[in-house]
Amino acid sequence: MARPDLFRRSGSPSAPAAIASARPWLGFVLAATLAACAGQPTIPETAPPAAAAGPPPRYSLQPGDQLEVRFRHNPELDEQITVQPDGRFSVPMARDVLAAGRTLAEVTDDLNQAYSRELRDPAITVQLRNALPTRVYVGGEVNTPGEYVNVGPPLTVMQAIARAGGLKNSANQERIIVVRRGADGKGTPYGVDYVKAAGGEEEADVQLAPYDTVFVPRSGVANVYLAYQQYIQQFLPANLGFSVPIR
Repeated sequence: MARPDLFRRSGSPSAPAAIASARPWLGFVLAATLAACAGQPTIPETAPPAAAAGPPPRYSLQPGDQLEVRFRHNPELDEQITVQPDGRFSVPMARDVLAAGRTLAEVTDDLNQAYSRELRDPAITVQLRNALPTRVYVGGEVNTPGEYVNVGPPLTVMQAIARAGGLKNSANQERIIVVRRGADGKGTPYGVDYVKAAGGEEEADVQLAPYDTVFVPRSGVANVYLAYQQYIQQFLPANLGFSVPIR
């Protein structure tokens, strides 16, 4: 009894023949796939856990913030001011005080020094009366990447991802990157394990600082599948296929 050809389907050549005919294409698509994988953005292998960055830094003032300046011994000098678009403000004894990018404590020290030339004990306190919303940025393998405005307590990584519509199936959940910029403007990447954060580990679900960027990379499997779709699937001959007859 002749052995059935399990690799043949009606109207199509056998798989070995199809593969042989596809050989000129395979070298090309293999090279293209390797080039595509090499061009994928690299994720820092040694990025420390985001918990190593510590809690978010103290709030830095920004243009538009409203401040209240109080004098303990001279309440008649109390006033409310707004940080101007150039990041500065002026009061009677201190002109063009730089506020943007600085903390309340730093601004308070500047005012106390300025008023100490006229007052024996200025005892000034500066309070934040009304802060502008802060922003964080979420990109990569989330459903709705973009800029997200926040008012109130800082968002955590999980909260920011929830704002962005959650993770896609293609996301690498264990290697999420948070980029935080320091006073020098240089960004430092930190790693976040979303699986641990979702599992209840509080240290994994870190709080974000204003203007942090959360990037969710693709998983290795998703990268391979994307490369297959872009560089292999479209070049395969239509008659390259296998079928096993069901008896």
